[in-house]
Amino acid sequence: MANDPKFEVPPELHTIAEQGVVQARAAIDGFLNAAHKALDDAGRQVDAAHDQARDIGKTALKFAEDNIAAGFDFAARLAKATTVEDWTRLQADYVKEQSERLAEQTKKLGDQATSTAAKATPGKGA
Repeated sequence: MANDPKFEVPPELHTIAEQGVVQARAAIDGFLNAAHKALDDAGRQVDAAHDQARDIGKTALKFAEDNIAAGFDFAARLAKATTVEDWTRLQADYVKEQSERLAEQTKKLGDQATSTAAKATPGKGA
């Protein structure tokens, strides 16, 4: 076995192998960097969507509070009415005011939802 010929790897093959390792490492590093960026971008989008959903929720809650307050105001005015005509007029006024209020609130919520959807759509919004 002492006479076994040794197979020597040519220097060119070493060079090719070393370059292959360097290139593979660079490719993996590039992939990992892209994965980190994609994850960070996704996190920012989720955070933005969460904030926008919270804003829509706050708007809806504010509208509910406004509507409840308007109902109590109407009830207080109705309690002070002294005639059926007053009741009828107060009821008609309340229905008109509430219809206008609800239309305005619906428009605002729709606009807010549309804006949120546009921001969430890739290539649109912020």
